[in-house]
Amino acid sequence: MQNLTQDRTYFPQRAETKIASPRENSSLLEVVRYVVVALLGESSLREAKSEDLRTTGVSVFDVLTKVLPPMPARIAFHWNKLGKSFASMQETAAFTVEVQARFLIFVYARVLGLMGPAEKKGPGCIVTVDGSPVELSWVIPNRSKPRRGEATRQLRFAFEPLHPETGIPLKGAPILDYLTSPEGGLGVVSCPDQGMKWRKETENFLSPNDEGDEIPTGSRFFVGFDFNSSGTLTLKVYYNTAFCPPSGQLRITSTEPNVDAPDFKSLDKLLPHLHPTLIKPFETLRSYFDNLEESRRPLVGMLALDCVQPDTNRLKIYCHTMTGTSWADAKRSFTLGGALGGPNIDQAVQKLEILWNHMFPNATSAMNVEVVPTLNPDRVQPKEDDQPRQPDGGLLFYYELIAGESTVYPKIYVPVRTYCPNDLFVCNAIEKFYNDVGVEGPEVGEHGQGWVAREIAKAYNHRKLNASSGIHTHISIGAKKVGWELTSYLSPEVWL
Repeated sequence: MQNLTQDRTYFPQRAETKIASPRENSSLLEVVRYVVVALLGESSLREAKSEDLRTTGVSVFDVLTKVLPPMPARIAFHWNKLGKSFASMQETAAFTVEVQARFLIFVYARVLGLMGPAEKKGPGCIVTVDGSPVELSWVIPNRSKPRRGEATRQLRFAFEPLHPETGIPLKGAPILDYLTSPEGGLGVVSCPDQGMKWRKETENFLSPNDEGDEIPTGSRFFVGFDFNSSGTLTLKVYYNTAFCPPSGQLRITSTEPNVDAPDFKSLDKLLPHLHPTLIKPFETLRSYFDNLEESRRPLVGMLALDCVQPDTNRLKIYCHTMTGTSWADAKRSFTLGGALGGPNIDQAVQKLEILWNHMFPNATSAMNVEVVPTLNPDRVQPKEDDQPRQPDGGLLFYYELIAGESTVYPKIYVPVRTYCPNDLFVCNAIEKFYNDVGVEGPEVGEHGQGWVAREIAKAYNHRKLNASSGIHTHISIGAKKVGWELTSYLSPEVWL
């Protein structure tokens, strides 16, 4: 890993350079140049004149494309596939120019070199059903209208680190060690002293005594970024085992499942090593799973956690139901058969039902029938028996256990790529939902009829939204400590 991250072809090396902060009325070019020098040094700067950038609608992405050094083909490919969409989402989120530049430079210098080759190679990715190694997401604040001067979105994305030449998945521990180092983090990554404790305990639980350089057989690793409008980001980590043959499955139930798998790991053995308060909410989850018929039990396929102090961390347990896609099925799994309740759960269920009825007009909550897949096979990775991939159907949930909390916080991920006809339909359904709950587009961005579709079309302009489904991968609704949250998950369809 060290040899890879020292390769200047993929990872520009940092050179400390002192530079004065830009004046308050500095031009876009001056601010972007300042951030490049502050993060990477003057050697990472190419000369560009202001007159070269005097076009209508010039963006931070456009300026960086002009001032950063010429990019190798692999990096340029991902810069245009991922960087362009991410840049547009930052602009829509109303991040300041300086913050936009910080995040784009970080992605250019520390992420693009971990996204694999320009051509599709290696064993394939499972972040998205189309095989793209990255999935972006945003949360629109659920108040009536974002306030002027504030960020209008929470931005995140997760990606599966791949070797830039072979496309082979890379092991998580050295990636995280690099990203949290001064050289790898570039002053953008924020991680407290104890921020790696839970992830180290989880890695030891999943792969004890694993000291090799290769990712353990039957598992995959993703890293996520939560981008703060202040200009720093925090890390999330994801450990996937369910869809990676041969698979070491995770287990919630009290009894051994009657399936043929090489190694089942009972999650209750991990919890005391993370935080003792996780045990009580986990028992609520286990009780529900124990009482399900074996054929209806979800696959427990992924664990996720934040890289924060242990006393404020959370463990997210991802479960994929392979059967049952009606409203009743969704509500049952979301509430653990009615075991979860209270104002925040009730409010989230109410919002979920509104969204469900707009997304699935032929399978509404009143009809209570199965949702029928509409996914175009051309938008899915070809299936091979020895290759991992996400399931096409079913429903995805996570159950969040928070240190110091006694309840379970659920979230449902509706795979709209599978069950909705195209991305324009998804945008319109989301807008109808927002109309019903009283959320409008931001004053400084798109608003009025069609605002959701215009935002997505601006960020993902590689094809028309009504051509197919697939840009939207999932739409989720989750119950939070206070209120509810809707998140849109998006794929740049890198290799389609």
